[in-house]
Amino acid sequence: MKIVFFGTSEFAVPILKAIKEKTDWEIGLVVSESAKPAGRSNKITDSPVASAAKDLGIDIYTPVSISGKKAFDTLSNIGSNLHSQTLEYGSGDFPDVFIVAAYGQLIPDSIYNLPKFKTINIHPSLLPKFRGPSPIQTALFEGLKETGVSLMLIDEKMDHGPVLSQEKVKIADEDNYRELENKLSDLGSKMLIRDLPRYINGDIKSVPQNESGATYTHLIKKEDGRADWNKPAQEIYNQWRAFSKWPGLFTFFKNRNGQSVRLKLIEISPHLGAKLPSGKDGSIMADDKKNLFVICGSGAINIKKLQPENSKIQTADEFLNGYGYVIGQKLS
Repeated sequence: MKIVFFGTSEFAVPILKAIKEKTDWEIGLVVSESAKPAGRSNKITDSPVASAAKDLGIDIYTPVSISGKKAFDTLSNIGSNLHSQTLEYGSGDFPDVFIVAAYGQLIPDSIYNLPKFKTINIHPSLLPKFRGPSPIQTALFEGLKETGVSLMLIDEKMDHGPVLSQEKVKIADEDNYRELENKLSDLGSKMLIRDLPRYINGDIKSVPQNESGATYTHLIKKEDGRADWNKPAQEIYNQWRAFSKWPGLFTFFKNRNGQSVRLKLIEISPHLGAKLPSGKDGSIMADDKKNLFVICGSGAINIKKLQPENSKIQTADEFLNGYGYVIGQKLS
């Protein structure tokens, strides 16, 4: 079987590696989003998938836009060995199927219809629930106990096409974004390797999604990580789990000059016990054992590690040694 793999984010990397290491499928090309500035230095950096493809010795194509004529011309004239031949669409050696995992752009019909067996997307939710760009974050943010992976055929609408197979996965109470992403990526790899040959052989038929059950996720923004201390502690903990990769959970306190300082909460847990320091919602408090808390709408958050703006990551004890004056302040 000959394939082209589309992917960009870390979710797609284990899937690409599994195809390379556990199957005899020929990966003619990896398509990924173009390199972008990353980190504090804004250094131009390859996507995780492009970096993995280089390590695996697979040819890479990184168009700025997948919707233009140049991308179509490139993808309609590819083969299993780009170094030795250029194969035209419709020839016997053209890739059988395109595979997509967290690519990051909507692929036009002129491209997803190119292969004989069309284009399969590995989507980390139980479709039609959580269509769109942030299904993993949304499952955590909403405090769900399970989610899953859907293999689906791409059509003209976002995550709308018929489903080939689905499987569920449990979400542990302590799972954060990276942990759940790893679970779903591993599951997606296993499903693809098992079910793609069955689909090619005609043993699996696609099933249209139930539109009445469709829900949508949104593109995550930096402000999504700001804590609202009027909410219950469990909801704020779920917010931290969902956005632990980016943008993180953050709030603001006042320094000695009365200026607002951004405070990123690196490691937290919900404190749901009966005994809490007294204070209003958003008050930052400490007990006699130097445990650090923020009072919430109900319950409190126990802060274990945190990072003031322009400073290093600190334990609660280290923070109290340098910023003890914030105790009793109302965070915003």
